[in-house]
Formats: sequence, structure tokens, C-alpha cells
Amino acid sequence: MHLIIAEKNIAARRIADILAASAESGKGTKVHTGKENGVSTYRFDDAITLGLRGHVVEIDFEPGYSNWRSEVNTPRTLIDAGTIKKPTEKKIVSLIKKLSKKATLVTIATDFDREGELIGKEAFEIVRTANADVPVQRARFSAITPQEITAAFAEPAEIDFDLAAAGEARQIIDLIWGASLTRFISIAAKRGGKSILSVGRVQSPTLAMIVDREKEIEAFVPEPYWMLSVDTEKDKTPVTARHTTDRFHDKSEAIKAEQNTSAPLVVTSVKGGTRIDRAPAPFDTTSFIVAAGRLRFSAANAMRIAEDLYMNGYVSYPRTDNTVYPKSLDLEGVLQELKKTSFSRAVEWTQAHRRKEPTHGKKSTTDHPPIHPAGAAKKEALTDDQWKIYELIVRRFLATLSPDAQWTTLKYLFDAGAETYTATGSLLAEAGYREVYPYSEAKETILPEMQVGDRLPILAVNNEEKYTTPPPRYSQSKLIQRMEELGLGTKSTRHEVIGKLVSRRYVEGTPVRPTLVGRGVIEAMENHGVPITDPEMTSIIEQHMEEIKEAKLSRDEVISESQTMLRRVFDALEANEDQIGREIMDRNDEERIIGKCPVCGHDLMIRQTKGMSQFIGCTGYPNCTFNIGLPGAAWGTAIREEKTCEEHGLNYVRLIRKGARPWEIGCPLCNHINSNREALMMMPSADEEMIARLHAAHIYSVYEVANIGSERLEAALTTDAATVACMREEAEGVLELLRKRSELKKFVRKHVVPRRGRSPAKVAAALVEAGVGDLGGLAAMTPEALTRMHLSAAEAEALLHEARAVYNRAALREYGVPAVSLKKYFEAGITTPADFCALHPAYLSIITGIKPETAWKHAAAVCTGMGVAPPQKVTAKIVETGRKELLQIPGLGEAMLERLYRAGVIDPAGLKGADAGHLAQMTGIPAEKIRAFQDACK
Repeated sequence: MHLIIAEKNIAARRIADILAASAESGKGTKVHTGKENGVSTYRFDDAITLGLRGHVVEIDFEPGYSNWRSEVNTPRTLIDAGTIKKPTEKKIVSLIKKLSKKATLVTIATDFDREGELIGKEAFEIVRTANADVPVQRARFSAITPQEITAAFAEPAEIDFDLAAAGEARQIIDLIWGASLTRFISIAAKRGGKSILSVGRVQSPTLAMIVDREKEIEAFVPEPYWMLSVDTEKDKTPVTARHTTDRFHDKSEAIKAEQNTSAPLVVTSVKGGTRIDRAPAPFDTTSFIVAAGRLRFSAANAMRIAEDLYMNGYVSYPRTDNTVYPKSLDLEGVLQELKKTSFSRAVEWTQAHRRKEPTHGKKSTTDHPPIHPAGAAKKEALTDDQWKIYELIVRRFLATLSPDAQWTTLKYLFDAGAETYTATGSLLAEAGYREVYPYSEAKETILPEMQVGDRLPILAVNNEEKYTTPPPRYSQSKLIQRMEELGLGTKSTRHEVIGKLVSRRYVEGTPVRPTLVGRGVIEAMENHGVPITDPEMTSIIEQHMEEIKEAKLSRDEVISESQTMLRRVFDALEANEDQIGREIMDRNDEERIIGKCPVCGHDLMIRQTKGMSQFIGCTGYPNCTFNIGLPGAAWGTAIREEKTCEEHGLNYVRLIRKGARPWEIGCPLCNHINSNREALMMMPSADEEMIARLHAAHIYSVYEVANIGSERLEAALTTDAATVACMREEAEGVLELLRKRSELKKFVRKHVVPRRGRSPAKVAAALVEAGVGDLGGLAAMTPEALTRMHLSAAEAEALLHEARAVYNRAALREYGVPAVSLKKYFEAGITTPADFCALHPAYLSIITGIKPETAWKHAAAVCTGMGVAPPQKVTAKIVETGRKELLQIPGLGEAMLERLYRAGVIDPAGLKGADAGHLAQMTGIPAEKIRAFQDACK
């Protein structure tokens, strides 16, 4: 059996399809999809393919290092702590071992880069634990296409253990640095749980660059400068010429030049020429991310989409440093494949105008070619974002095979009295690659034809005062470029580092800027000479990991070197632990302050509790109790935004949660006011004037009206105590109604399954709109009414059944029936208060096993609560005596006895006094037989 191990399930399936289609029979063979040990497998001929989930084992510290507060195993001890490998995907590991025992050949078909080689090596080691002798080979490919896959399996290679060792070194170094530094900083700043402060050897110098840029912007002092230009015209075509001194930094000199400018404007020089606009080089990972960034894709999103396209065989491997197409790449074959797409016209144009040699960049590697299209995709088969990225890669590929663009240029020089001016024009003469690559604007400036000696009027002299601008913040793509220049991270990890900075709330926005916490972490370390923020150490480690690939250094040598560097970092950290922790905590508090309390003027701060609730509270508590409620942390963590409310001066707030779009709260006080206005208006005495007075006194909710001091309400509304007491009563009623509505919404959310076009929230809103505000109202509805609220007939019946059960159980509990007894009643089919009023306590007793006195007590309590006369008291003795007497009547047995109890007949006297016809209807016993029983009673 041939066992093939791919990096992911989707790759395993595609590889199986490709190899099966190219089977030696020439007719292909069928792929059988199955599940083994809970893992998807793909069998064809005598081969089986399965996919990993990236790393199926992980590096961790030896046991004993999990306690962050350990006085023995402090953060520093992690530098020299031993590491172990442990499986993270036990089912996959188990299946590989099982299949390896039967395998006659194993092929590792993971991605061919440092990370992929390490994943392949991990799979190799799992295979070896189960089968020490089976041959293991390596398939290397740059695209999951028939041509690449069949070639890779036809000419397999060996696992590159040096490349894998470089990946393993990175794993271990990142674990040691990240864990030790994160623990130290988090403990120093008293942060734990989900609020830990992440620190890392690549992450921290990257964050430092962002912080340093922000400091540059803040420290920047704009300097004025002046620009001179003149407006003229030639043959009624307007022309603007600028002074040959581009900027005047002295105002007096600018004014002097302006005064020396006089008509006419005389043409003194005419220079024409051409400019070559070079076609772009092929995409490597960084240039691809930059180009995708111009289309408003974040670095992480661009790479995620490119990887999806790669896994589906549409593009080549997107993690590459190469900008030179290898000779082995069949460029013509790619063009022919692209002719099957909607880009066929662009392909034909490229073929007709194809340059002799494709463009190339300065970087050439042997692992993967530049990013290029690998297969024909149809727009309808991809999402909008996938299509945009696919089109970008296709058009870039075509551009690299297309001729350069050519511009015709024209430059005029003019004399205007004692001053000289110039005007420059350009015209796109040959579009070249721009025919197929429309991502950079071709802006033309057309000037009229002039000759030396032409004299033109001066229509206006413009002396504009301008100011220098600060350096721009980094976009994600520019940040990745800068990281590459400084040797921070790799092509595979840079976008992930930026993603981590965003998820850790160290940076925000587009372009990125540091948050106060992110800035606090960097400044605290920089203030105390902690070298982790310097890119040099990280760059050296990156260079030496590259040398592991080339077998110049060993894995252990580089790890040891990094440990020595990390000890130096800890020397600086430990010497300044208290100051670093305090500085970060101060920044963290500042990050959560959103403005001033409208009641007392103290700071308002976002607060989270251990119970996952969060709110905005006044730091003047307990003297000031003003607060603003927020949705629970399950909906996302509340964070402060830079934008402030013009009305209240408070920072906007939003909720962020991993994997979900941010929930924009906006101004929390505006949101608080708007969300509570409807409830205030539910009070019968409420009107706009009263609400305005409440708001002026910073009273915003029904809860506050019901609970704050009477004196404050009287002062706010300038009214008397009696009116306030009435208002309080109204507020309590509204709160009770809202509580019931909340219960109703929770019930609907629990029992209504979301489906397209219908959510539980829609159903709940429809109920409230129909005047149904609690479970009792829902329980009283008909199925037909519910089907008009987005529910099917079956769903309506099921919802009513559940609602009635819950409502009746709650009502009976309220009337005094205990939970233990309720269970017995419900099991016997006694489920509504009306049942207790209609049925004799003796019957309730006989079908539930509850004592007759207790059943009577329950029935009496329910009847009283319902406003119905309670039943006559019964005891066990009364019931037993009546039972014996009834059973002495000839022909009356136990089965009939229960029917009589249900009709309220528990003794001969009751039987004798009953109307035979009515009793027959209630019990189902024939009237003649009942009369016979009555006669026997005589």
C-alpha cells in the first residue's frame, strides 16, 4: 500500500484526484472517499491519501512549567527549560501509525518550505515509530496541478532535514522567547487570563517600529514653505508653469521672486523625449501583499485567500522570495490554461505582443517560482474576494510577459522677467503592459505645442504657502516591506505577526497606529534599556536560521545563541521589574478611560468583571454610582476608540471578538440614552418634557427611576413626593414587563432554530408587535396565529407545547405546588392550573401516588390562586373508607373506581346523588350500569 500524507485535507483530496486520473491504465481510476478513525481518507488503486491539519504535534515545555506564579520555575527558567513534543491531533497521529504498519511506500506531500518541511519531518517521525523499514520519499511541488503533482511523484526527492531543522529551531526559539517574556511582562503588569501581554522576538521590534513612527508624527513640527507658479495659456489651452525653485523656505525670498515675475512669459527651451515605464517584476510574497493592500486587503486576508486558491490548484505556492521565473516553468502552458478563462482576450494580446524574456526582480531562490496562476478558474466558482485576488495574480503574470509602456515627454522652460519657470507634460505613447495590468494609474499631462521665442501672457501669479507633513503611518503592506528590509520574520510569518499585534490590541486602524497599551509595553522596555525592541538581535537569529538550511550551523547552535541573547534581555528586565510593571499598568488604565463622568467629573472607565459582564463605571465610586451598561463580554470585549462624541465628549466604544466583525457601540452615553428611551416612554405619565428633565439630571433608565433616591427625583422633576411615588410604581411595572419580555425572548431563542430569512429575534419581535409580552401570552395563542410569524405549522405546535409547559409549571410553582410534586403531576398528565380546579383531589392522589391530604392542599392552593372555590377537604381515611364501600357494590371494580374518581365520585353517597346520564358522559360507564350501582347503594 502506498501511503500519501498531505498538509491539509483539501490538498489530500486534490492530490488523490490528480493521481487517480493519471493512473497507468490511462483511463484513470475512481477515488473512494471515506472516514477512518474520524479522519477523511481518499483511496485509489493501492494508494491512500490523508491530510494533516498543519502541525499534528507541538513543542511544549517539560512538565512542571505550567504554573506562572511558581517561585521555583520563574519566567527566566524557561530559557533553559527542556522541551517535549506532544500530539495535538491524536486521531490523525493514530491513523498514520496504523496505516504505516501496512504501507510498502510512504510519500510526504506537504508544502515545500521551512514550515512544510518541518510538518513533513513530524509526519516522517510518526511513520518511523510504527514502521522502521518502510521507504519514505518526498514529493516537492509549487502548485497543486496535474502537471506539477505527476512530475513530483514521478521524480521524488528526500526530506530536507536541514530545512526542517531550521523550522524546528524557529519553533523552539519562538516558544522560549514568547513564553518567558510574555510571562514576565504579564506578571509585572498584573495581567492574566485573556488579558496577558504578549511579547515576542519578532512581534516586539515590529511593534517598536509602529510606536517609533507614532512618536515621530507627534514630535513633528510643521514648517512652512512657499511654492510659486504662473497661469498662462496657448491657443486657448490653459497652462500652469511652476518656478524652477521647487520650494522657497524663506518667505521673503518667495515674495521677492513673486515681485520679480513679470510678463511676458517667454519660451526659452523646448525638450522632447521618451520615458520607459518598466513592466512589473513577478510577485514574491511581499510584493503580492503590497499589491493586494492597494485593493484594500489586509496582509492576513490576502495570504489566506491566496492559500485557498493554491490548495484548489488555481495559483502557485504563495509563500516565496523568488522574483525570477525558473527555466523549468512552462510559461506558454500557463498562457494556454488561462485561455480557458474570461481573461482569454488579455492572454491573446499578451501572446501577440510578448516580450523576448519575462521581467524579473533581484531575488532568485530555488524553492518555489514567483506567484503565478496555475489553473483556469471561473468567476462563479469563487467568492468575490477570491476572484479579485485571482485576477490580480493573473494580470500580474500577463504583465511580466508584456512589453514595457512608453511615454512621450515634453519639457518647456520660460523666462518671466528675472525669474524662470517650467512646465512638464507626458503622454502615454505605447500602453504596453498597462493593456493587461490596470492597477496603476496612467495619468497624462498634455501641453499645447510651443516654439522657442513664443511670448505668452501671465494671467496670474500664485504664491502658495504650504506646510511640511509628518511621515505617514505604516500600512500593513508597507510594514511588511520594512520588516523584510530589517530581517524581521519570514515571508510566511510577517503577516501573522501583524495579525497578532491587532488581536492583542497593541495596534489598531488602517494604517496601523499603536494603542496606549501597545505603546506602554514598548516605552516601558525602551525606557529601561531592554534590547528586545531592537531589530538587530532578531535579524541575527533569522540570518543564522537561514544558515541552518545551508548546513553551515546546527539547530542547537542557533538555539544556544538565542538563549544567550535572551539572558541579556532578562538582565535588563529583572533589574527594572517594578518600574516596567507600573508604567504598563498606568498605560492600561489610561487605555480604558473614555472621558469624564457627567455627574461628578471623575473619569469614566471601561470595567470587566470575572463573571463576563462589562460596564462603564465612574472612578469616583462609591461616592458616585453613575454607570453605563454594556453587552456581556460574550458579545466581544469593549475597547475605546479614538473618535469622540461631539455632544458628550466621550470616546466611542466598540466590541471586538475573534472571528467576528466589530460591534460598533459608538458613544456609549448616546447608545445608553437611545436604548432606554423606549422603556421610559412606556411609563404612563412619561412625555418628552419629563424625559428631557430626567436626562438633564443624568437619569437615563427606568431602573434608575425605580431605584434612585426620592429626593433626587423630586429635584430633577420639580415635583412632590406623591407624584414621585406614583412614578416609581409605574417604573416598577415597566421593569416587570421588560423582565417578562426578556424571558419570552430567551425562550424563543432557545426553542426556535435559526434558518435562512428567519431568526429567533424576528419571531420574538413579531410576538411583541402583536401584543404578546410574556410566556403566558404565548401559551394562550393559537397555532394559526404563530404560523403568521415566520413559523411552520409543526414549529408552531412545538413552540406552543413547550411554552404552555414552561408557563404552567411556573404558575403552579407560584401557587405553591413544590417542584418534586410537580414532576409527578406532569408525568401523570396533570399540567395546567385548570386541571387542579377541575379534578377531585382523590383522583390527583390515585394517579400520582401523592397522599390525598397533600393533593387536596395543592388543589386548594391552586384554586385560591385562580379565584375559584377550593374543593372540600379530603383525607386518606375518607378516601380509603369510600373506596372500600364502593368496591362492595356488585360489578364495580378497580378500573371503574378510577373513572369515578376522575368525575369526583369517591364514596357511595356521591354515586347515589349523581345524575346517571351526566356521570356516564364523564366516565364512559353506560348509564344503565350506573343506575344499577345507584340501586345497589339503596
